[in-house]
Amino acid sequence: MDTIPSPVQQKTIPTLYNMSSSQAHNCLWALEELSASHSIKYKVKNLPRRDPATAKTLGALFPVNKSPIVTLAPFSSSPESQTAASTIYQVVPGVLTESRLILQFFSDYYSAGQWVPASEEDKRRDVFFTEFGHVSLALKINYCIALEVIASFMPFGIRHLLLLLFSPIIKYFMKDQEMMYGVMEGALTDEKPWFSGERMGLADFNMSFPIDVAVQRGYFDGGRFPRCKEWHGRVVGREAYQRALKAGGEYDLKKFA
Repeated sequence: MDTIPSPVQQKTIPTLYNMSSSQAHNCLWALEELSASHSIKYKVKNLPRRDPATAKTLGALFPVNKSPIVTLAPFSSSPESQTAASTIYQVVPGVLTESRLILQFFSDYYSAGQWVPASEEDKRRDVFFTEFGHVSLALKINYCIALEVIASFMPFGIRHLLLLLFSPIIKYFMKDQEMMYGVMEGALTDEKPWFSGERMGLADFNMSFPIDVAVQRGYFDGGRFPRCKEWHGRVVGREAYQRALKAGGEYDLKKFA
């Protein structure tokens, strides 16, 4: 494991509200990486996706009741720690939402620069692939998911008909995905094996969820994009990623259980 031992003065303890089979997984993976490299302490509360109580729990923390949500508690009784936990980082004191912004917070406050890109070129690359993963790629993947999920909720006969009707549309969006995988493939090299560049960074955490979805749902053909496949293999093979899977429970992006 390529950790970067460095002291971090932890002022807050994050609690991650992790809904099963959700994008909260990449935040949990990040926390596991930080726990290994900087001994960051954190808590996780796992919430079953299909339990009606989950929406109520998340809604009590933030009106947009979606996972991930992170709450911050003081690490100690010191005034500095108390103030840090009650600071308004977004719009609600001590509450963080949106996975990209949560990951940025983790980097800023817990990583001691571990995920800061190695050069100005890599900084621009890191920003690009963070946005690419959350917007361009995720959008095309979500279109396919939406059509497949609509059909899956229907009775068998209607489901089959809808899948026949939706199939050309799904194939269209999958073709768009292939163009994006081509961009990703071309960006990964021996010198820059990570989407953040020379070393793993925020872009890799942000890219992990859409690629996890694409792999589990069969949208991604690793034979056509071997460098992307290698990147994904490095990600899921990391000890911290595997610990996050164990700590977070269900991570089924095909059935979304």
